[in-house]
Amino acid sequence: MASDIAMITSQLRGALSAGVTHTDPELSPLRRSKTTQPWPELAPHQALNNGVPLAVVLHQGVRTALHRSLAHGYYLPVRAALAADGPMPACWYGQQEACWIAYYDVLRRLNLARYGPEATEHLDIWAGLARSCGWWWPGETVCVVADRPQSVRTEPVFGTVHDQVRLQPEGLRHRDGWQPLLTR
Repeated sequence: MASDIAMITSQLRGALSAGVTHTDPELSPLRRSKTTQPWPELAPHQALNNGVPLAVVLHQGVRTALHRSLAHGYYLPVRAALAADGPMPACWYGQQEACWIAYYDVLRRLNLARYGPEATEHLDIWAGLARSCGWWWPGETVCVVADRPQSVRTEPVFGTVHDQVRLQPEGLRHRDGWQPLLTR
C-alpha cells in the first residue's frame, strides 16, 4: 500500500510539473547560461531586481522555504523524538506535505500552470488532506490518521531569506496532552 501511494504521488508531481508553463525549477534548478551555479537565494524583491526569474523566486519562496520550515523545523525533529521508542512505519505527513502542494497551487492560481482535470482533482485531494489532518499511515485494511496538533509554537530561524521557522523546544502539543521531547 505504501509503495503504491508513493508511486501515485510521484506520478502526480510529474503531471503537475508537466503542467507548469515555464521551466519548472523543481525539475531544472540551475541557470540556463554559461554558469552551472544555481540561482542565488535572495529576498523576493531583491531576487527579481537581480534578474532571477519569477519561477525561481516562487520555487525558493514557496516550495523550498516551506520545505525547510516543515522538514527541519517540524517533522524531522518530531520523527526523531518518536523514533527514540523504536522504528517508525512509512508515513505520509499530511499537513507537512504543504510545501509541494502549496507550490503547485500557487502556480495554478497565478495562471503559471495548467493541469488536467485528473491532476487538478488529485492536487485538491492532497490539499484537503494537508488542511485537515496530521500524519497518516496507510495500511491494507486500516488507515491511521493523527489529528492536527492542538498548538504549535515556532520561532524564527535567523539569517534565512524567506522567514523560515522551527519549533520551539516544547512548542508542539497534541489534544491528548502528548508532547515530543525535542532536542537541538
